[in-house]
Amino acid sequence: MRIYRRAAVLASLVAVAATAACTASAAPASKPAEPTVGPIPVMLKSIDLRMPVQDYLPTAEQDDRLGVARVRLIQKCLADFHIAYPVEPIRGSDYGPRSETDRRYGITDAGLARSEGYGLGDRDPARIKKPKQPDLSADGVTALTGSGQSVIRGKAVPTGGCIAKADADLAKAVPAGVDVGKPSQLQRWSFERSRQDSRVVAAFKAWSQCMDKAGYRYADPMAVMGDPAFETDPASAREIAVALADIRCKEQTNVVGVWFTVESAYQEREIKADRAGYEAIRAAISARDTFASGLA
Repeated sequence: MRIYRRAAVLASLVAVAATAACTASAAPASKPAEPTVGPIPVMLKSIDLRMPVQDYLPTAEQDDRLGVARVRLIQKCLADFHIAYPVEPIRGSDYGPRSETDRRYGITDAGLARSEGYGLGDRDPARIKKPKQPDLSADGVTALTGSGQSVIRGKAVPTGGCIAKADADLAKAVPAGVDVGKPSQLQRWSFERSRQDSRVVAAFKAWSQCMDKAGYRYADPMAVMGDPAFETDPASAREIAVALADIRCKEQTNVVGVWFTVESAYQEREIKADRAGYEAIRAAISARDTFASGLA
């Protein structure tokens, strides 16, 4: 199965770049009014677009450094139990969509679609060679995860194991009361809310009508990306044909221009309502990165 949209693509415990737990919601409690937008630009390519919330998200490089720091802290903890953990994290920036906005509004790269359909090509996580996982003893698993005995080799196991201890150590680099997960929550909320906005819904309808004329019936660009028929590798001739029609219809109906503009307006409004809070988050992410860089 191929992976099409940005998601949690690092499956192993040591490859995930952990972030502090989300404690507050970035989404309004009730459905807000649709924000006012200015002139909507005509565009197709989304890879170089930048959403307002990205000013308050870790960069791909910061996420990579955080992942390395997490592994180093786990290794240090396990070394206290005289347990080796020869693992190197996978750089998340090496695979998946090429930016935060690449694939956010569906596929737009006709060149890639001609060979891969909805696939990611060489950046498909399924094609990444995974490092061999260490063969841990029972004591090693206990120390890593906290499952099993509370004391091994004469030393108390941290609650949740060395994984939880590493996450806690990283969290200490973030000032108390600052929720660095809030921008990610806003990013998820604005995506879903903008899909329901009347202007985006109208663009979806025009896109769907265009696809229908091409012989393909889908309600919106996300529906076609989620078609189970397109989970084969390599891409079938039909998948490629649908992908190219999808891109042509996006261009004809300006789906990307409308959706990006509307979603950005939702984000800008929420950020403006708590500017100081978001600036505190930006500073906290920088402080955590400084700490992580010293361990990487």
